[in-house]
Amino acid sequence: MPAATLDAFLNSYLGPPDELRSAVVATVRQLTQAATNIRNTINQGVLGTAFAGARGANADGDIQKDLDIFADDIFLDAMRRAPVALYASE
Repeated sequence: MPAATLDAFLNSYLGPPDELRSAVVATVRQLTQAATNIRNTINQGVLGTAFAGARGANADGDIQKDLDIFADDIFLDAMRRAPVALYASE
């Protein structure tokens, strides 16, 4: 069985017009784009050692790194463009 791409799977998942399925597909596509943007930024080394720094602690007391904050901002922006009602982050 040949491997399917995520895009091919999402297109097959859509099927007949359905508002909920369309929202799921739009959200998954936004999350995929956000993850790809984070990966590309890290691979380019654009921020250099900026990801090594720490900026305090999160609500659970874990050390929050610059990469955590950068990634959270990217995902927050993606969810603003997606049909979601709520986005929560630690």
